[in-house]
Amino acid sequence: MKYSHRVMSESLQMSFRRLLNVALILTCSALLVHAQRNESASPATQTSSSGAAKPLTAPVGGTEREDAQASATTGETKAPDRITALRSMIKDAKTDSERARLHRLLVDYLVALNRKSEAIDELRAMSREDRVDPVGFYNLGNALARLEDTDTAIDVYRKAIKQRHGNYSHALNNLGVVLLRQGRWDEAQEALESALKLENFHYGEASYNMGRLYAARGEADLAIREWTRALVVQPDHADAAVALARALAEDGSPERGLAVLDAFLARKASSTEVADARREILFNSGEGEATSASNISNTAATSAAKVANVKSDSGKHSLATTPTLTVDQETYDLLGRARAARADGRNEEAATLYRRVLSRKEGFFAPANLELGFVLSSLKRYDEAAAMFETLVAREGARYPIAYYHLGRKYELLGKLDLAAGAFEKAAAAFDETNPQFLLDLSRVRELAGNYKAALKAMEDYVSISQKIGHVPEWTTERLAELRQKAETK
Repeated sequence: MKYSHRVMSESLQMSFRRLLNVALILTCSALLVHAQRNESASPATQTSSSGAAKPLTAPVGGTEREDAQASATTGETKAPDRITALRSMIKDAKTDSERARLHRLLVDYLVALNRKSEAIDELRAMSREDRVDPVGFYNLGNALARLEDTDTAIDVYRKAIKQRHGNYSHALNNLGVVLLRQGRWDEAQEALESALKLENFHYGEASYNMGRLYAARGEADLAIREWTRALVVQPDHADAAVALARALAEDGSPERGLAVLDAFLARKASSTEVADARREILFNSGEGEATSASNISNTAATSAAKVANVKSDSGKHSLATTPTLTVDQETYDLLGRARAARADGRNEEAATLYRRVLSRKEGFFAPANLELGFVLSSLKRYDEAAAMFETLVAREGARYPIAYYHLGRKYELLGKLDLAAGAFEKAAAAFDETNPQFLLDLSRVRELAGNYKAALKAMEDYVSISQKIGHVPEWTTERLAELRQKAETK
């Protein structure tokens, strides 16, 4: 499966031939993109030249990997002997750096043998070592993230960041990505903002990931801002170009989206993904035709998942099955002014401008309703914000399912726990198994309302879905036990 986001790892390329004639090289992935070992290099020089994410597999090394796999499947003694030899070398290593290097080689070999749990155990043991090595811990975090031990990866990234007294933009970016994957949006935003500030907002990958965070929360205007910034900093960032173009088209300006893609194609000789996105926007805006509607739908579904970390089923969240919004130029300019005011923190002015947009659209233009809800929330006018989200879900809930989440949050703040639970249930149903995080919100408000059995059921559903998608956070065991006790004693 190709993940949408890409985070940068320090170069871990090592030669196994010097030890046992086995070369295992850590692979790039949609989560991990090779970075330079030299920490003084700028983020721009550390990003892959193509900007393209590469699929993550077990470490590869040609015939060496095949040899390792053959040892695991045929019962030969070669693999155990190599593992034993590596463990002996680790034990006898004279320096921390040499020990860490050998540990990484052992992890690579275990992964190639499909012994993932042992590889994770080795990485966890390395993460507990008491040494000052921020780069080493950063690389450990990347390896753990790649092996989907997200909780430990988060701890190790934070250890690396702490050892650099907070001045580690790449680790902060990667931390933001894994937190985003867990649906911990506030923490992800804090990490990504810190990464951007350290680089004076000249960090294309962090801006791209921040845009993904905003998109996940339904804040299209802020996502557009970040993806625009990502392309200014890193013009060859194909994912940012596609994400920005689709967001602009969805926002009512397909011609601007097409302009973004055309400019990208003028800079780059070719890009299948960008070309597909261009055909999709033309098809949706009625200005062109695709080979088939089903092909466009599949492309849109894949790309929507890539940007928002949400898979599409039966056309859910697919731009291809959703008509493009249309708006006259004067209204769109007014919307732009509202967004600029919001971005500058001039929320009262922004609220006034958003209401002017709505007055020109008979009280409803989905992006304006949604964004006005955000502004009113910032102003702590929760009743008005809830009313804005209510209007949106009543008319366009299927198109903007994230609005159910924001409505639930407003109901919770207003103490309307039953209504909050209902909104979170709809958000969870809309995203289904692609994002179980809304079940945590549902469990929380059910518990606050004293309905412990329902809170337990929501938490059990969260764990069940998490198992299906490959990762169950360790803290859920304690949480389930706590809720079971409350449900039994009530």
